[in-house]
Amino acid sequence: MLTVSKYHGCGNDFLLTEDACYDEAQKRHMSAVLCDRHTGIGADGMIFVRSNPLTMEIYNSDGSFAPMCGNGIRCFAKYVLEKKLVYGNDFEVQTAVGIKQLHVHNKDPFYVSVNMGKACFQCEQMQIRNHQLIKDYPLQIQDHTLLITSVFMTTLHTVIFVEKNDCCSFAEIGAAVHTHPLFLAKTNVDFVEIIDKRNIRVTTYERGAGMTLACGSGCCAAVWVAWMANKVERDVNVHLKKGALRIQISEDEQLIMSGGADKIMEAKPAKALLDQSCCE
Repeated sequence: MLTVSKYHGCGNDFLLTEDACYDEAQKRHMSAVLCDRHTGIGADGMIFVRSNPLTMEIYNSDGSFAPMCGNGIRCFAKYVLEKKLVYGNDFEVQTAVGIKQLHVHNKDPFYVSVNMGKACFQCEQMQIRNHQLIKDYPLQIQDHTLLITSVFMTTLHTVIFVEKNDCCSFAEIGAAVHTHPLFLAKTNVDFVEIIDKRNIRVTTYERGAGMTLACGSGCCAAVWVAWMANKVERDVNVHLKKGALRIQISEDEQLIMSGGADKIMEAKPAKALLDQSCCE
């Protein structure tokens, strides 16, 4: 019977299970059913774990596939260590956007760094209409003209700088930007408040999940865009509703994300729920 573990990174929560040769349709359906917060276990996404080689595959709470997830890979790291799928403090994880290098600094409390790779302003994976460069781009949303910058940071992120006292609805504007025709496969939306050169605050509307408490790749994208605009230094604390991440930009412009992850529970879902998920 399926065993599911639930973890969170700064409030961004995930269900993790070892991949028992489910096909893509089963994974999509399982994710949507089990991540439902009313009739399932509830989570922002579901992660399938494979070993030999160590691989992370993630689906959003709506059942859509996600190429990578910053908070998710930290939860993945804690899971594989606890399940003794890896040993030692340094290991590699295969993802849909390449191999990620991880270093565990501490196991209790858990703290890990992930090399998230480089960000780019223009690449084919972004799936932007006419392959436009979206940098300080004026986007009309309802009665607002928003200056947006889109960047590929393991997945597509659109960054919007906001002031502390802005009273706009992040959920409403995030949903409108997320589905704008400019983005052929939709976009994540990151609202970024600059506190000072070493501290920012980020709120994210995630593709496939809606408003979430945190987004690791979104924090990396936010720091990158802010650094390119000379708003922050290379080493930044990103403040979130339920924690903080440290994002560093190396000399060769790799983004290093550091933060924790916590286990919430482990359980075997009820048979009726499993039947909905096409699982035996």
